[in-house]
Amino acid sequence: MEPRDPLENDMRLVRRSLPIQNRESQHNFPYRRYLLALLLCLSGHQSALASSSVTLQWNPALNDSRIAGYEIHVGTSSGTYRWVYEASDKGAATRQVSISGKEQGKTYYFAIRAINHDRSLISPFSKEIGHTIGDATQNSILESDEVWVGPSWQWVSFTQTFTDPIVVASSSESGSHPSVIRIEGVEPSGFWIRLEAWDYLSRDATTETVNYIAMERGRHRLPNGSEVMAGRLLTDPRESHNQVSFTEIFRETPIVVTNITSNNGNSAVTTMITSVERNGFSVGITEQESNTQKKVAETIDFIAWEPSKGTIDGTQYLVARTPQPVDHRPFELDFGSSFADPPLVLAHAQTIRGSDPFTLRWSNKTSRNIYLRLVEEQSLDAELLHHAEEIGYLLLGR
Repeated sequence: MEPRDPLENDMRLVRRSLPIQNRESQHNFPYRRYLLALLLCLSGHQSALASSSVTLQWNPALNDSRIAGYEIHVGTSSGTYRWVYEASDKGAATRQVSISGKEQGKTYYFAIRAINHDRSLISPFSKEIGHTIGDATQNSILESDEVWVGPSWQWVSFTQTFTDPIVVASSSESGSHPSVIRIEGVEPSGFWIRLEAWDYLSRDATTETVNYIAMERGRHRLPNGSEVMAGRLLTDPRESHNQVSFTEIFRETPIVVTNITSNNGNSAVTTMITSVERNGFSVGITEQESNTQKKVAETIDFIAWEPSKGTIDGTQYLVARTPQPVDHRPFELDFGSSFADPPLVLAHAQTIRGSDPFTLRWSNKTSRNIYLRLVEEQSLDAELLHHAEEIGYLLLGR
């Protein structure tokens, strides 16, 4: 079978750290990684070979001028690739390729790497993905990943199509200035996201690592019997806090994480959670302390998850509270040997004991521990001390 030209080059990608190398010297250059995300299109076309097509999607890296396109390597055994396809009609922005002529019932393995114009520079291969042509794949109720996010709006695409996804996220702390996460335009295929600096700061937010979860809206019972609810509300700007009632009472008080998923106001804002009970919780929106708090209605997505551990469609998870409240000082959360690799983390304060606006940030994440702390903004005063708050967290394997 001869390589075919890619079709429908209209793609999406996820970015990670990966070196681009010179073919001759293997010298490492500044880098980006491309995590291949397989999106199955099994409509196929009829032929004597009963062949089908498969569509691969990824999130393009647009901030490396050397990238001219991508090579897609395909084989019938893991790590050995027989066919090479090129996807470069949009240069570095290329983000999808459809490959046809594959046999029903046969398993193929796919990997992608970036190339420059004359192919003198290539990146190492992405994570390999295997798929058996003709297999029907049922969507998971959730999808999670890690992306780098800065002050500019960027699109994050899902590797599956949701019906009505709920999205929540949390950010690392690597920069010296505090920021908040702003999400909008949540669609079945993805969402827009950026980091916003508090209004009093004269500079843009620093690029940070953001972990996110997208979950199908509704109430879900997991294989181990624990329950999780993903929902959305529109805030009432006349109220300092909005009461949310769960569709059913949880057996145990859940962990709640929230995110603003609209962009209706002009000020940086964040969510504050309080009064978390088995039947509901209260959530509000706050601007920086020096503002007059003239809020507008915003959309808030939330996930309420019973404390538990287990797996969902092969993804390991742990949902719990920190063993003690967390304040402005870094708190080491040790989760032992639960994960082979650093997990994705989403954490949120479950109380409001301090009066100053704050965000929960994380740093130094490993496979065994992570550091959490509360970061206040300084629009009204310079002090950063904050009362200890109860913290809930979600950890998901990768």
